[in-house]
Amino acid sequence: MKRPPNRVGGVPVGRQRDWIPVTTFAVPTVWMATPDGLACIDLIAVELAANGVRKGWTLTRDEARYTASLLFGRDVPYSVIAHRVGVSGATLQSWFPEQAVPANQRLSRDNSGKRRRPTTPVKCGTRRGYRRHRRRQEPPCPPCTAANTAADQHYRIHGTYVGAPEVAA
Repeated sequence: MKRPPNRVGGVPVGRQRDWIPVTTFAVPTVWMATPDGLACIDLIAVELAANGVRKGWTLTRDEARYTASLLFGRDVPYSVIAHRVGVSGATLQSWFPEQAVPANQRLSRDNSGKRRRPTTPVKCGTRRGYRRHRRRQEPPCPPCTAANTAADQHYRIHGTYVGAPEVAA
């Protein structure tokens, strides 16, 4: 019996599939000029990385940089780009210093060392006052202790500290 053309031999009938010879399958590639010379870019790898389906697929340095430039053109946040491309945020910022700007100003280096202070001052006779004493590792004053006890009783009944009574100092 003669085997049909382009069928895999040795496979049971019903499980046969069309055979695609490897030599006729061309992987789309692009040659890109870089400062180090010509670089071969695999467009399938770039597309998988840009779409976020790069499971176990490693990009070369040039492919990663090309993918990042494409994603910056589509206004994707730099943290997402860094994750999809597989490089650190610092590497991405060194590649594109003008484009890699934090989207949230709280994350920028200007505010990284500053702590946010409460808008209202903490006064004695409240649960916050009690917690401030404990944080400073000093013995709490009697009004703060009474306020904390009242807040704990309120929490046991209602399950929240919101609306807990305060003790006048």
